[in-house]
Amino acid sequence: MKLTSQQIQYIDDYLKHHKISYWDVRIEILDHIVSDIEHKMNKGISFNESLIEAHKSFGNSMKMLWNTGVEYSIFANGEGYKNLLQKKKEQTNKKYRKLYFKSFFNLFKSAKTLSVILLLVALEYTMFNTISSVVLKKINVVLFFIPILITLVVISFQYLKKNNSINLEYATFYVTLSFLVLNMLFQLSNFLEFKEFFINKNLLFSIISILNLLFFYTGFKMYLASIKKYNNLYEKLKNT
Repeated sequence: MKLTSQQIQYIDDYLKHHKISYWDVRIEILDHIVSDIEHKMNKGISFNESLIEAHKSFGNSMKMLWNTGVEYSIFANGEGYKNLLQKKKEQTNKKYRKLYFKSFFNLFKSAKTLSVILLLVALEYTMFNTISSVVLKKINVVLFFIPILITLVVISFQYLKKNNSINLEYATFYVTLSFLVLNMLFQLSNFLEFKEFFINKNLLFSIISILNLLFFYTGFKMYLASIKKYNNLYEKLKNT
């Protein structure tokens, strides 16, 4: 027995009530619940009873304690969904972290990208030895912040679409990760005064600029692929 569009919408609203705001997580749970309920209804179990069983199967309770008493409802307690969502976040983070670092190290396995990396290093080395430290710093500041501006523009356009996706959230995190980590490294160098016992600050900033460009390229490429995949999937789901 197939569920009606109204019944499916009811389940979707029920999941939204339990704060499953990521559409890609919600559609996965919705598909599982719909299939489970249809299977139970074919055995003669009512829609409401089937939904209650599905609700409990995720580790949710039917009651919630309030100051005025106890409420019994599938809308009352969604602790199981909280645990499921946390697990999904950990799994998604692991997936993108693995993909991020794998893509970064793959840059050094390609003759084309390796040539570009060597060219960047040669340019930085040449500038370090031929221009003033003030000009070099300005150039590297620009090289550091241009990727940030590009990222902010793309992320802003994606945000306006309001299709909250757990995959795009973690793809966004990894495209900005290098800015956060490398900026912290440079701030640490200021605090520890690296130039006195470890490395010249301008040389350090040159290294940071190159690393930032490489990590940005890795993260941004992964981010664009995720946007294409999940935006297309979202549009297909909207039109079904």
